[in-house]
Amino acid sequence: MLMSKVGLYVAETVIAFTLLVLAAYWMKKRGVLKQEDSALFARLLTQAVLPATILYQLWTHPMSSESFTPVLVMFLSGTAALAISWLAGVLLKFDRESTGALMIVSSFGSSALIGYPIIQYAFENNTWALAEGIVISELGVGLPIFIFCPAVAMYFGGTFRGTEDLKKLAKEYFTSPILIAVVLGLAGAQLRIPDGMPLVDTLREALKMAQGATVVVSAIILGLQLSVQPPRGFWALIVVSILVQMLFQPWMCNTVSSFLQVGAENRQILVLISTMPAAILGPVFASRYNCAAKTATMLTFTHIVVSPVLVPVVFSFLV
Repeated sequence: MLMSKVGLYVAETVIAFTLLVLAAYWMKKRGVLKQEDSALFARLLTQAVLPATILYQLWTHPMSSESFTPVLVMFLSGTAALAISWLAGVLLKFDRESTGALMIVSSFGSSALIGYPIIQYAFENNTWALAEGIVISELGVGLPIFIFCPAVAMYFGGTFRGTEDLKKLAKEYFTSPILIAVVLGLAGAQLRIPDGMPLVDTLREALKMAQGATVVVSAIILGLQLSVQPPRGFWALIVVSILVQMLFQPWMCNTVSSFLQVGAENRQILVLISTMPAAILGPVFASRYNCAAKTATMLTFTHIVVSPVLVPVVFSFLV
């Protein structure tokens, strides 16, 4: 009964987000927006909105000692998925950019768009589970997305030309607003600044407001990159990405968490989060660094569409 309700909730969230994407697609067709505008929105997201979101989430959700093992399990499953998707790209002889897009889409899921609401719904009367789910999502999924996905997009993107660009890539990565926000957010969480200080509270509220733009701007980017004609090799890519992201990762999380004797509720949270579809930020990084953005968009959109069926089925089977 619970999973049928969760499936319905996933469907409602997916439909709402799809409407935003289709609205952006319609504006592109009407000439209100152009596909070239996606680069501007991608820069806006990666240079301003995402750093604000990262700083706010990491600052306000410090990790406790009890959360360390579940976060580690989540991180390991995402990293393993990153390696497996790279290997699949090599074995199936995908081009460089498509392999990068596959890695981005198949590694870390959409914990913010779909994961948070489902955790809140599934553990409605359990405040501890809610807090634990947010911490696992932020540090086990969100943090690796912000660290690994830009690096993958930079390395596999069309602008990368070999070893001569490594120094430039490293400089751009380590001075990026996203990585700076990660460092500041982790440091802020350890300082544990109390509430009630006007300047601090105002800054947190401003960051929270900026965070609200993440879903809308991401939907616009997806809508501008969306194409009704799948790119070459799409069906092989989507099969691999769904197998890795929405089937392998939940299985690995369930297996490893059982081996490490993670508690039952944390195990359920891990399986639920790891079953989420591809993160909507994947196409953003792909667009920003010219890493098969259309392919990443189609893969992500397909993940989201199939999630109302796959998420409850996989969760019920494993848990």
